[in-house]
Amino acid sequence: MSSSDLALRDELAVGTRILARHGLIGMFGHVSVLTSDQRYIVCPGAGKRKDLCGEADVIELDLDHEFEPGLPLELYMHSEVHRLQPHIGSLIHVHSPALLTLSSMQDPPGELLMLHASFWPESIPVFDDPDLVRDRATAQRLIGVLGDNAVALLRWHGAVIVGATLREAVFRAILAEQHAHQLVNALSHGQPLKPVCADLSRTELYARMLPPRTHDLHWAYEKSYVPEAHDGHSHAH
Repeated sequence: MSSSDLALRDELAVGTRILARHGLIGMFGHVSVLTSDQRYIVCPGAGKRKDLCGEADVIELDLDHEFEPGLPLELYMHSEVHRLQPHIGSLIHVHSPALLTLSSMQDPPGELLMLHASFWPESIPVFDDPDLVRDRATAQRLIGVLGDNAVALLRWHGAVIVGATLREAVFRAILAEQHAHQLVNALSHGQPLKPVCADLSRTELYARMLPPRTHDLHWAYEKSYVPEAHDGHSHAH
């Protein structure tokens, strides 16, 4: 295995621990990274301690690999996003509280209340299937609903967040949950909202507020808070 492949596996393990520290993944939830045209790496499935994920726990698969015990149950959302939208380098699936709350709303709000959440879609795509994403056909429908957006809600289930890189996807996932929490709190007080001006291009705002160097700074900051994985194993016995 090349040094670059080993570095990417380690980065995914770090990203998994960062997401776990924020309560975004744990027993449920998972993250993947595209490594080549036909291969990707993914964190372990349910039953593994995501907060202790090490490089040796990361699983490498090809896009046609079928589900088996030990892999994330909703594996196919990863294989199919990397197959259908290879410009997406990483996908994260979360069951986090605020995003889950939005997924149960009839019309999830698209208002932007945080400058740093400028990737938030003006119209939130919602995948309405009342089940887990258990097969390729369902995963392909989900990816179709996601389209070119950074976030899609899964009805009564959670959300998926994507990025061109793992660091961007992790940054977006943390901010998406924070923004969803802001929206839920702001809507609960019954006062009129004052969202970011609709005349501002969210794409331009994102480029100004969250350039790639910000992803690297955020990554270094978050990494400083997660423990190193001992011997590359999750110790989830």
